Amino acid sequence: MLMTIAKFEARPELRQELLELARMLVEQSRAEDGCLDFGGYRDIMGSDTLLVVGRWIDQGALERHYESAHFQEIVGRFAELLVEALPSVSLYEVVEMDRL
Repeated sequence: MLMTIAKFEARPELRQELLELARMLVEQSRAEDGCLDFGGYRDIMGSDTLLVVGRWIDQGALERHYESAHFQEIVGRFAELLVEALPSVSLYEVVEMDRL
């Protein structure tokens, strides 16, 4: 199982537009085959910061997500809304705690 964490910092005046796009991304991504969970989280200390966390059954499911039409369209619109053109994205393998 894989987990992705993407961190976005919205331009303050465009925060609401970013949140609306993120909601669309969450809704459509949750319906994908191989998506175990997908959600957005707003930083309570910095309201312009948003985390989007996804859990995927395997690498193939994650790659299909990245290639999906809705991902390409929505994420393509993010750059103009962000302080930095690209979000910070981390990829993790989910392991059982006794395997660490």
